[in-house]
Amino acid sequence: MAVPDQTIIYKKIGSVEIPLDLYLPRNVQKAPILLWFHGGGLLLGRRDLLAPHMRNGVHAHGYACISADYRLAPQVSVQEVFEDVQDCIKFIRTELSSRVPEGALDVSRLAVSGSSAGGFLTLLAGLYVEPKPQVIIPIYPITDPLGVFFTNPQPAPPGRYAASKEEMEEFLDTTGEPVTSCAKVPDPRAHMYVYMLRAANLAELWHIPDEESAAPYRISRRIQEHRLPPAYVLHGDADTAVGVEQADEVVGAMLGCGMTVEYERPHGKDHFLDNGDDYENPAMYAFIKKYL
Repeated sequence: MAVPDQTIIYKKIGSVEIPLDLYLPRNVQKAPILLWFHGGGLLLGRRDLLAPHMRNGVHAHGYACISADYRLAPQVSVQEVFEDVQDCIKFIRTELSSRVPEGALDVSRLAVSGSSAGGFLTLLAGLYVEPKPQVIIPIYPITDPLGVFFTNPQPAPPGRYAASKEEMEEFLDTTGEPVTSCAKVPDPRAHMYVYMLRAANLAELWHIPDEESAAPYRISRRIQEHRLPPAYVLHGDADTAVGVEQADEVVGAMLGCGMTVEYERPHGKDHFLDNGDDYENPAMYAFIKKYL
């Protein structure tokens, strides 16, 4: 599996350093950039969970790939997480070129992608970052923390452990020091997402206690006003971790507003559908190349 060429601290807040991993193609020259954010409900996850097809695409398709961490909720709010996203993109556009060989990157050509909660951050970047990315690729994205899926208790996805509130107490402490990554199971914080599904409290964990404060983060409702760049959306219709209606609403809003969107909605596919070593998606990469 490809390993990063560099790990760079793109932001520091107090003692908290927030890193990104940079993967460069061979014989790199004026390479466009694909920026990816991990999932985990903004509650867990880490940058090295970048899918194999995105790592492989660095050499197959000639882009530079960046996988970035961010501070995790509930020790910070969703707004603070998005500030990390904004600062990451600003760093890429204004400072990254000084960290690589001259002429290696074309920082004006930026695609943003992410999986699950990373797909949510991708959509926020498409709505609110200026100038907008040329293309966005939300992969089984969260799109509305007040949607039915997240305001009604959900069963634990198959094979996932359902932790109690008492087991998660340490990680629910909003006064704790923010962290920027979480290891896989058996790290106990890795159970936070399933706890959230069963507690139906995503908005609370993101520090958005009511509809007014949640309004900027209900993606489909902001599209007409703020617009989105061309988008390739991937979401399986059997997703047990993020209901597919979350993507349906955003795609419907984009189509209704006459925006460019391609929607791949594979039948019978669950969350993490693109994480296999043999997964390829020529249509998605053709779309990226077309607009990037």
